[in-house]
Amino acid sequence: MREFKNSRPGRGAGGGRRTGSGDVVPRDQLQPRIAELLDANPAVTVGDVVDALGVVFPTAQAGLVRVRGRRIADLVEAEPELTAAQAAERLGFPKATRKGAVAAAEAELHARSALPYLQNVADVLARAGVAEPVQVEVRQLAGGHLAAAVPLAAGQGAPALVWDERFGWRTATSRRHPIGKDAGTRPEGEGIHYLASGTHPDPEVLIGSLAKVGAQR
Repeated sequence: MREFKNSRPGRGAGGGRRTGSGDVVPRDQLQPRIAELLDANPAVTVGDVVDALGVVFPTAQAGLVRVRGRRIADLVEAEPELTAAQAAERLGFPKATRKGAVAAAEAELHARSALPYLQNVADVLARAGVAEPVQVEVRQLAGGHLAAAVPLAAGQGAPALVWDERFGWRTATSRRHPIGKDAGTRPEGEGIHYLASGTHPDPEVLIGSLAKVGAQR
């Protein structure tokens, strides 16, 4: 890292990036690259990430917090007797970084707890020909609420289904952005239909509810 910092382009030795320049590392490669830096030095700083990967400060900061949070979550899952704070200390993360990393770890663990149910629903819907096969990604909304989307197969009358841990399952009006912007209230409007009851209905019940919505169209 020091060798890179001393030889990077810019004005003079170690000049660095020009103000206003964009990120160099593609988004899908950022966290794996940050993980490599953490492997070499658990106390790596945001500045180190900026220097080594050529990304802007906010991008480096957010990525470092997320990767630290995931590592804490991994350790807590492996050793449930540990608290997130104890795991952060065990991993050698500096005290100044632990609060944000612990919060990220708690959010990560919350998301992981929802994934088995959501993936099972997606798999059952796909086997029934209702949805396309997908690896579910859980998204955290404002306020820490979780949501996920499952793209539907053609002919289902809606582009996707959305699960929100506050409101359960509903149809979406957009395939590209099915979850949409979270306004903190229950989404309503044309094309939005809530399915089954509760927040964790069985997949078969969900399929039946979706068929009823399709029959009403």
